[in-house]
Amino acid sequence: MKRAYKKISIIITQTILVCTLFISCKKQQEWLEIKANLNSVTPERINEFQALLDYDVNFMGKGLLTVISAAPYYLTNDQFNAITVGIERNTYTWNKQIYEGRFASDWEVNYKTIAIANITLEGILKTAITPSNKSAYNQVKGTSHYFRAAGYLNLIQAFSKHYDANTYNTDLGVILQLTPEFNKQPKRATVKQCYDQIIEDLTIAATILPNTTDNQIRPSSTAAKALLANVYLLMERWDLAEKFASEALNNYAVLMDFNIIPITANIPFATLQNKNPEVIYYAEMSGSSNFVSNGSFIDSTLYQSYHNNDLRKSALFRLFNNRPIFKGFYTGKTATPFGGIATNEIYLIKAESLARLGDHSSAMNVLNSLLQKRWRNGTFTPLTASNANEALSKIIEERRKELPFTGNIAWCDLRRLNKDVRFARTLKRVVLNTVYELAPNSSKYILPIPDEEIRLTGIPQNIRE
Repeated sequence: MKRAYKKISIIITQTILVCTLFISCKKQQEWLEIKANLNSVTPERINEFQALLDYDVNFMGKGLLTVISAAPYYLTNDQFNAITVGIERNTYTWNKQIYEGRFASDWEVNYKTIAIANITLEGILKTAITPSNKSAYNQVKGTSHYFRAAGYLNLIQAFSKHYDANTYNTDLGVILQLTPEFNKQPKRATVKQCYDQIIEDLTIAATILPNTTDNQIRPSSTAAKALLANVYLLMERWDLAEKFASEALNNYAVLMDFNIIPITANIPFATLQNKNPEVIYYAEMSGSSNFVSNGSFIDSTLYQSYHNNDLRKSALFRLFNNRPIFKGFYTGKTATPFGGIATNEIYLIKAESLARLGDHSSAMNVLNSLLQKRWRNGTFTPLTASNANEALSKIIEERRKELPFTGNIAWCDLRRLNKDVRFARTLKRVVLNTVYELAPNSSKYILPIPDEEIRLTGIPQNIRE
């Protein structure tokens, strides 16, 4: 966390300099002479704050370790041996110690985003609101609250215990840093305190951001409500998860018809520049060639679960030597998982919440609204369920089929669903004739905090048995 904060000064210097060059040539020499530290580099104009928030660290490389840990793929022995980065090898086999002295991007990149959010939140309060700048002001403020919430949500899913209402008052969360200052001795907040802060930030963002934005890397009120739905799903607050999922979909509910996209193409989905129409807010996880290389393969049970008329089977996968490899990233890139929010996830959150609340008929209607856009024209028969439990089982199955490489969803779903014996799963990977397992509710569902962070701050480490 301290390390991430210290790197932000360089980002600020570069961002303000670029912004200033477009504003006034007279300022160029002034900014060139600024020292690269937080005390001497301070954004002042609303457009400078927005430029800082648009910096690519805020939407790119949002994490890799949770994807490696939980995504439904496996490596051949040759592919595993070819991995040169020890942290990836250790994460793939769920080792107790994974870093080998290296720093974890999952920790650092999210704290970088949080640092930027804190800087802009402090700075924007010094700016007077006028009728002419109110919209831009609210975009900066709302975006900052959204980024801080998203950063902390990513962190607690990776580095803290899963939310448990019985223990969240004492379970250790992560370091809550709410100001630009980083010299104070930090400590880990509780999981409850982290969730409370996330909800507070997202509530503010949902209130002041516009319903939609033209730029998908800038969050909207719809994105904030969608993320609130996700938060409440993790908290098992089904009523609030359904409420915010519905509000998000009331603002934006577009789904792609897979019958009219090039599902057999190597890259079937649009890039950020070309705007995937389902994307509400765009972000990327860290890329890895291991997800898509000819030496890595998708869980055959998952692949075979798609009906031949289910167009996701061709849109999300390609075959190599008759074995499936994933290709359907919503980033429109070949090896970079999508880490933002899209409407397909929100339909599934709403459907699951309705089933959890006992309304199986409405839950299936929502699920079918999604699935009819995924099947070959004229072949889809709406799914039915006779009770809430049957509806829930079908929704969970479709969630796994719809979102296999979306952010840290596979990881989060394993953590929360492993608490229920109906959905608990043991993961297995075989490397060089050794079988590695990740049991339900294992302590290895909490990543270790980077060693360097422990050394710098003295905060307690997560114990992995």
